[in-house]
Amino acid sequence: MKYDAFFEANVENMIRDVQRLVRIRSVEDIPQAGMPFGEGVEQALKEALAICEESGYQTTNLDGYAGYAETGQGEEVVGILVHLDVVPEGSGWRKDPYGGEVEGGRIYGRGTSDDKGPAIAALYALKAVEASGIALNKRVRIIFGTNEESGCLCIKHYVEREGHVDIGFTPDAAFPLIHGEKMILQLDILIPNEGEQRETYLMDISGGSAVNMVADECRATLHSNEPEKLVGQFDAFIVQHPIKGAYTVSDDEITFQIKGASSHGSRPEEGVNAIAHMIQFLKTVQLGKGAAFTEIFDKLFALEVNGALMGLNLSDKYGQTTLCVGNIQTKEDGIHVGIDLRCPITAEYEDVIRRLDGAVQAVQARYSVLEYKQALFMPPEDKLVVSLMDCYREVTGDDAAQPFTIGGGTYARTMNNILGFGMLFPDEEDRMHKQDESIAIDSLLKAAKIYAAAIERLAAGE
Repeated sequence: MKYDAFFEANVENMIRDVQRLVRIRSVEDIPQAGMPFGEGVEQALKEALAICEESGYQTTNLDGYAGYAETGQGEEVVGILVHLDVVPEGSGWRKDPYGGEVEGGRIYGRGTSDDKGPAIAALYALKAVEASGIALNKRVRIIFGTNEESGCLCIKHYVEREGHVDIGFTPDAAFPLIHGEKMILQLDILIPNEGEQRETYLMDISGGSAVNMVADECRATLHSNEPEKLVGQFDAFIVQHPIKGAYTVSDDEITFQIKGASSHGSRPEEGVNAIAHMIQFLKTVQLGKGAAFTEIFDKLFALEVNGALMGLNLSDKYGQTTLCVGNIQTKEDGIHVGIDLRCPITAEYEDVIRRLDGAVQAVQARYSVLEYKQALFMPPEDKLVVSLMDCYREVTGDDAAQPFTIGGGTYARTMNNILGFGMLFPDEEDRMHKQDESIAIDSLLKAAKIYAAAIERLAAGE
C-alpha cells in the first residue's frame, strides 16, 4: 500500500516517541503558574510539541491548556484532536505504568492506548502524507489537549483562542467509526452518615481514583469492641465474591481493604467495583453509625450498573444507561459518592434530572452535578461518516464493519464536524483505564496508515 514503506522505516521512531510521552505521569494535579493542570501535564504538552518541532512542524502552546502542530495551506482547517492527560494508574499493574516497556509486540503504560499512542500514530500519519509528496490544500492541525479526562477545559480554551476547526476526527475511541456518543452526567451524591457511636460503628470510608473509572479499591475503618468477630465475617465474605481483601487491627479500630478490578466508567460491567462490594460487606455488620448510610447506598446503587434502582434504566436502539460508582470519601457533612452516568442518545436531560430528583430525595440524600455533556449524533449518511469509513475499509479490507455509537465521551463533542475514529480495532481487548494498559505495535502502524488515508482524503481532496 501507498504508505507501507514509510511506516516500515519509522516503526522504531514511533515506539520511541510513544515511550517519551508515556514516561511522563501526566495526571491532572494542583494548578501552578502557567500550568493549569499541574506540572506532569505541562511536561507532557511540552514534550509532545518538542517531538513535533523535531519533525519540522510549527507549534503553538496555548497557555498550557492546549497546543498544536500545523502544516499545509489554505483557509480551512482539518483538526486531529488528541489528549495527553491520563487517568491515575490505580493498582494491580504487572508493569511499570510509566515505563513504556515493550514486550510481546506491545508497548505497556498508562496512555499507550488512551491517548498518547494514538497521538503519535496521528503525527506519523501526517508525516507519511507529506513524505509522499501529496499537496495539502487545507491546513492540518494536530491539537494536543491536556484536560480530556476531567472536563475538556483545554479544548474550550482552544476554541476561545483559535475557533472551531472545519472538519476532522479524534483518535480516542474505536474503529471503524463512532458516529454517536451518549449523554454523560457526573454527580456528587451526599449521603448522611448518622447513627450512634456504640460498640461497632463506621468511622471512615474512602476509595476510587476518578469518577469515570470503576473503583478498584476501597477502605473502611470501623470502631469495634470485638474485632475478631468482624475479621471472621470479612474472611467469609471475601471467599464468596470476586474480590481480594486485607485488614489491619489497632486497639479498638479495624480497617478493611477491598480490591476489585477497574474499567472505564462507560463500561462498568467489565469491572469489579470495590466500593459497592465494601458496602455489601458493611451491611453484614451490626453497625450503629453507618447503618443508615449503607442502607441508602444499597437502595440507590447496590451492585447494579444500569441505574435501575434509581429509575434510570433507559434504553434506545443505540444502547442503554450505564452507572459507575467511581469514588467515595467521608467528609464533615457526610459521605460523598462520585457517580458517572451514561444515558442513551435519545434521552432527555430534563427527564433524567426528574428521575434523579425523585430517587435521591426519596432516601433524603442530596446531589450536585459535576459535569454534563449532551449526546452527540451524526447520521450514517453524513459526508464525514462516509469519508472516514471509506478510509478504514481501504486500509483494512473490512467491508462488514459499520459505524456505531458509544457510551464514552471524546473531544468530538467539543468542536464542529469531529468524530471518534479509532484507534481500538474491533477484535482487540480494550485496556483503556485498566491495569497494564498497552497497545500492539502492529495496531499502532495499521491505525497510522488509516489516519494517513484520512488526512489525504480530508486535506488534499476537493
